[in-house]
Amino acid sequence: MEKTTQKTRKSWSADDKISVIRKHMQKSKMVDTCEENRVHPTMLSAWIKTVLEAGREALAGSNKKEFREKEKLISTYQKEIDRKNRIIAELTGEIIDLKKENGES
Repeated sequence: MEKTTQKTRKSWSADDKISVIRKHMQKSKMVDTCEENRVHPTMLSAWIKTVLEAGREALAGSNKKEFREKEKLISTYQKEIDRKNRIIAELTGEIIDLKKENGES
């Protein structure tokens, strides 16, 4: 019988990933970082992409003025929806009353 050897994959925590990315940022070549940490370049590239996307979202969310404007717009829309719902409820009530007066069900 042949004995097969299975490679076990290393599990990387978020802190480990950030540490590797920091090391890479201090080096000029990705190959050096990957060899030193025994991580595949594709994997490191994916980690960097994830960090940069999260960073973009964090920076975009830091604009307080934009956030306040969106909240104000949402509030305005919610008030308009509430007003329309009251009108619809009032008209529905009137229709029901008219049907009752005319003997309709």
